[in-house]
Amino acid sequence: MANQIKTFGMSRMTIGSCSDFHTKVNDCITATTPAALHITEKATAYSAASELLASIVNRERAFVATATLAEADDVRDRASGVIGQVVNAYLTSPVAEKKAAATLLDAKMSPYRGIRKHEYTKQTAETRGMLAMLDAEAEAVAALGLTEEVEAVREANAAFDTEFLKKTEEMSSRMTKSDVKSEDAVNEANALYQDIVQTVNAYAIVQPSDEINTFIASVNGLVGTYSSIAGSASKGGSASGGDTPALEPEE
Repeated sequence: MANQIKTFGMSRMTIGSCSDFHTKVNDCITATTPAALHITEKATAYSAASELLASIVNRERAFVATATLAEADDVRDRASGVIGQVVNAYLTSPVAEKKAAATLLDAKMSPYRGIRKHEYTKQTAETRGMLAMLDAEAEAVAALGLTEEVEAVREANAAFDTEFLKKTEEMSSRMTKSDVKSEDAVNEANALYQDIVQTVNAYAIVQPSDEINTFIASVNGLVGTYSSIAGSASKGGSASGGDTPALEPEE
């Protein structure tokens, strides 16, 4: 009797196990070579589908830029807070020059009160406006000794903007994967695998070779292992459920 790749309940595997199974089958195909298995074109499509499935399983849920965004936002919040507090403190200063500077800046900063509570992007835009105003009133800023705090806000806002762009780049790189439904990716990989199995099994009957038989043995080893993991193995190479630990040899 010709060697044949056994079947099993693939749909019972988790997406992670399914991805790992297809990755290992691809390794077997590479080791044997698609040409020796008569599946050159099918192997290319199957490899691509397996890689897509793996990328979905391992796709990132968090953003690298999130932590640095929070850090930059914290700096600009604290620096802006210091500026507001100093301006408010000098409103009652007995030094005329400082009181005048504080009175001027207090009025000029009125549109920016509470910006620390605004959403990130809105705060970034508002901070740019606040910095433009403070630059225009550099003399008053210097009179209150706030030049360094203003620069700290500027640097933090620029850093935030840079990190925000990195986050959008991260988001862009994930869009293709996020648009793919996991179920569709699994079905595509499974269908291509089944197509390859049919082709290899057919050649194992009409044109068997050592390469084909070795490949079948390797894949059946995987089938036995993963059917056990899925809890779907059954005697005779067909999986329809149950708790059989592994596929038994065909009689």
